[in-house]
Amino acid sequence: MRTRLISPAAVVLAMLATLAHAESRFVEIRGNKLYVETTGNGSPVLFLHGGVVFFANNFPAQREYFASFRSVIGVDRRGHGHSPDNGEPFSYKEMAEDMAALIVALGVAPVDVVGHSDGGNIGLILARDHPGLVRRLVISGANLTPRLPPEELQKRAQWPKEVLLEKAKEMAQKLPPSFRTDYEKVTPDGAGHWWTLLTKSYQLWLTPVIATPEELKNITIPVLVMAGDRDFTSIEDTALIYRSLPGGQLAILPGTGHGTFVARPDLANLITREFLERP
Repeated sequence: MRTRLISPAAVVLAMLATLAHAESRFVEIRGNKLYVETTGNGSPVLFLHGGVVFFANNFPAQREYFASFRSVIGVDRRGHGHSPDNGEPFSYKEMAEDMAALIVALGVAPVDVVGHSDGGNIGLILARDHPGLVRRLVISGANLTPRLPPEELQKRAQWPKEVLLEKAKEMAQKLPPSFRTDYEKVTPDGAGHWWTLLTKSYQLWLTPVIATPEELKNITIPVLVMAGDRDFTSIEDTALIYRSLPGGQLAILPGTGHGTFVARPDLANLITREFLERP
């Protein structure tokens, strides 16, 4: 039996050929125009990006890697990336309903879902409220609450727009500059909408309860709970999510912060693929 060796150059050419066949379009979902990009062939995987970023800059290494053997579906949520804003406040529940409607519209249910940060929160709500639409779920950097005292949450919820904008500007100083430049290159809402995105995201992150441990107990599909050991969400809170899920599995990436998929793409891809392909 002869073994055929495939050169690294051939692998790269194959991946480039796959990406060259990427299809991007806008899909009308619940009154919102959502930008959807599909790449590769095979069993589909839906990627849900984090806050203030979008599919292309949240999952650059995952798009190329998984598209070489799976069909990768990337979506920019309302008001993020290429998708226009609709003027309404951001809501985890509403964005999860958008994703449920998108899965039905694309005819890919039950689909594997990979969500980072806000995308992980949305993935949990999606699996909780629409169990028939998700086959397996991978979340990274998700959280159940903002970890603020109730009185502080109530205080911040009453801040006027001027204060929220100032807080958004303070937050902007802590973000990688590429987040803003990437957004301004693709948004249909104009460069100035960056501050609206930050303000609405800040309000979203004050959601008192995203999901409870009791609600997670009703999610029976396999769920991989991933986080960095220096993530925003503490290891203890990440472990709470894992222990609350009947089919939960836990992966803590060493020497890693919140950006697991960007900072440690090889390790995150290996763990994610192994989990999705396990019998």
